[in-house]
Amino acid sequence: MAIITGEHGTGRRTSALRALRDYLSLPESANLSSADSHAVQIWDLSPDWEDGEVPRLEVLPDPLPGQGYVLDAAQRTVSPAAAQALNSWAARLHQIRSGLVVVGGPTDWPDGRLSEPATRPEAAQVARNHLLHRLDRPLQAHWLQADPSRTANRTGLLRQTAAPDQTAGIFADLIPRSVSPADAVRIAERLAQVDPGEVGAAVQDQHSPDAAVAERGRLFVQAVRERVLEWTHYLEKLLAEGGTRGPDRVMLLAASYFEGGPLELCIKAATEFDPRGDQTRQRFREGRSPRRRLRDVGVDVTETDTASFASRPGLAMAAIRTDWYHWADERTQTREWLQRITAPGAVAERWSKQVGQRLLELSRTAVDPPFFAVLESWATPVIDGDRITLIAELLTEAAMTEELARLAHARLLNWAESKNAARRQVVAQVCAGRYGLRWPSHALVRLRHILAYDDEAAQIAAAALVRHAEQGGLERIIETIETWLERFSGQAAGPRAFLALIDPSDRGAAAGATPTGGLVSVLITLAQGTPRVRDFLITGWAATLQQPDVRDGAYRVLLAWAEAVHRAWLDRDVTFGILTEVRNLHTPVDAMSRFLYGSPEHDAPAVVDARYALANLNACTHAHCSHPDCPLLHTGGTSPPEVEATHRGDQERSSNGQDASSTNPDAEGDTSPS
Repeated sequence: MAIITGEHGTGRRTSALRALRDYLSLPESANLSSADSHAVQIWDLSPDWEDGEVPRLEVLPDPLPGQGYVLDAAQRTVSPAAAQALNSWAARLHQIRSGLVVVGGPTDWPDGRLSEPATRPEAAQVARNHLLHRLDRPLQAHWLQADPSRTANRTGLLRQTAAPDQTAGIFADLIPRSVSPADAVRIAERLAQVDPGEVGAAVQDQHSPDAAVAERGRLFVQAVRERVLEWTHYLEKLLAEGGTRGPDRVMLLAASYFEGGPLELCIKAATEFDPRGDQTRQRFREGRSPRRRLRDVGVDVTETDTASFASRPGLAMAAIRTDWYHWADERTQTREWLQRITAPGAVAERWSKQVGQRLLELSRTAVDPPFFAVLESWATPVIDGDRITLIAELLTEAAMTEELARLAHARLLNWAESKNAARRQVVAQVCAGRYGLRWPSHALVRLRHILAYDDEAAQIAAAALVRHAEQGGLERIIETIETWLERFSGQAAGPRAFLALIDPSDRGAAAGATPTGGLVSVLITLAQGTPRVRDFLITGWAATLQQPDVRDGAYRVLLAWAEAVHRAWLDRDVTFGILTEVRNLHTPVDAMSRFLYGSPEHDAPAVVDARYALANLNACTHAHCSHPDCPLLHTGGTSPPEVEATHRGDQERSSNGQDASSTNPDAEGDTSPS
């Protein structure tokens, strides 16, 4: 195991991958026995545990020989106990020539003695290597070469020097040392999209004796620099040094958030920046036309009268970043403006998704990031389903983003505990999607809080639990529900999750599927040979029947079980045997008493048949039952043969003369199983 720590942008992840690649390529790793050999791969580990929690073995993957694992501790606080658990797991990896590298910030790993500090590499060299080896762009890498003389070509017997390449080193000062490796790679990728022919022609123009041609070449090369650097110098001159008026700056900001939208939308949104200033509103319509003013700040006006940045790719996002940093004292006003114009019924409501995506991109590196604050304002109790889905998509993207993952985890947990039903519904949708697949333990914790309520969010959460169990996570879900029932016995979350898992009805089936027993048929089958599953069903029912908040739901699932047995979806012997043990553990009140002893609105043949079977199961063992009128063999009618009472009456008298097989509720509830 190795621990690499350093600030964000020091290349710690790249160092981890390189270390694992070198370690796994050692001769010892290649000498594994053929039976244990696997294709060498490097895996990303998601820190799927809560702050302060110790990662369990089931959260960590089964070690495979000759594999590499990378864990990003920056996404989750690692406690000393968690570090010890990872250390023990790494010892198992070491035995089979596998390895673990943990990366994180300077304080993310509790034991500083084991940490290896990451040193930031030269950004320009990173960009050159990326262009040469990853993107196969030798000409663009040539532009970044700091010493053009090293690229001079010598050919022929006389080693004559070829004509110097005028483009060599033209962008040698493009990437200063302060740039992070990740940003250097992004600059290299933008530089790779530049046409070498156009740059070569522009450089030749710069050496022209014609002053106009030389100026044209210089301007083109400068435009390439601005485009590659995302218009940093261009915007600084435009917004800071050029004396751009406030309304023009706000119009550029509006066009940047609503790129591709109608100009009238940009103008209306800009007028909302200062809702209390009527004079400010009027200034947007005075003097130069709004279209002329937009062009003056770098916005292209298309033939269809929409805002575009086609001639300056990347300017929109660059303008948003520059505005956020340059006008730091107006960050609150900018955030409130975005909240106001994207509210339901507001001028830019339809553009909320694009606004959210640009705020997400801004918040990856911004001071005082506005992304989560804007989403908080959107998630009001009265929003519709479309807005809930939009917020869920954006929060999922934030959780998948390295810089925002930790904040997204905390926000989802906070919203899951909220009394705001819309926010709980957002979290339920997030946990039911990609987030739940990547961080199942995180998702289950948040779903437990949601299941404490009885609303639409709880229905989504229950469906997510069932889907996870159907996709190979049945054992994890059973263990989770058992934990909830034991540790949070006074809450309704565990019983609601249990009922969702064992519901064979239409509500328990997947959307669009025909109900045929669902997961409960799998559980009933497993219960025949797996005592743990049988105990789970019995204790789960017992705990659920004691929770008054789920009384109606429990009764509905009991009816569904009876119907499933009647339709032969569930094994009759096992199902009624489990319910008999539940009955004997449970004081017959509420849902179970209604199921056993009658309810005026439920007298279906399946229910009556189930009541009769449960009321008489103690009469025999049913392994090799000799009674021809045994209720488990009696499937056609809804009542027993009339000889039943006579046949038993003489054989099953108690010593005090009372009938031990009476179906009196009080007597039946106290009868122990034979």
